[in-house]
Amino acid sequence: MKVFKNKKIYTYKETFRTAVCFFNGLRFIKKAKKDKVINKAFVERIMLGVTEVNGCTLCSYQHTGVALKAGLSREEIRALLDGELQTVKEHEIIGVLFGKHVADQRGLFDKEAYDRMVKEYGEERSLGVLGAVRIIMFTNIIGIMGGVLYDTLTLKNKKLGLFIHELIRLPLLIIMMPIAFITFLGLQLLSIERLKLGYKA
Repeated sequence: MKVFKNKKIYTYKETFRTAVCFFNGLRFIKKAKKDKVINKAFVERIMLGVTEVNGCTLCSYQHTGVALKAGLSREEIRALLDGELQTVKEHEIIGVLFGKHVADQRGLFDKEAYDRMVKEYGEERSLGVLGAVRIIMFTNIIGIMGGVLYDTLTLKNKKLGLFIHELIRLPLLIIMMPIAFITFLGLQLLSIERLKLGYKA
């Protein structure tokens, strides 16, 4: 299992925004898989790339197993978790790079980066990539929270402030999720692309 020393710690506001985007992500990837414009191996490459940027050890462990079942080799998985992309297939590199860009921007992204992906993949496949990114971003936040709490209980984490931050996030998530879902539903009634996709203003 890849152990990351530098985990990205998201604010409560960023957590809520990521939760709203998570519901959109489920919708996007479900349609992309149904229409067979994105496959499991590609999804796992995207998710491993995002996980590397966010530094979620628990997610790296989980997705290593899933990626192996999807057909990725141990060498490719190791390379992706080390931030190396030379093993990624040429026609998938833009999607993996886009995912890393979203993670680097803490869940937001540049419209130009998305437009470039649409030009390469078409809109439906691009939405599938975005869906994969949205799902793993949210699960990374949960995984990092769980990792910090576990590390504190096992005396590996010495930062009390970090422990308190993640401890507060746990009940907040329970409160946030129904509100995030209602927000997601509300956004579907609007025709503002920026809010639906979640890119920078």
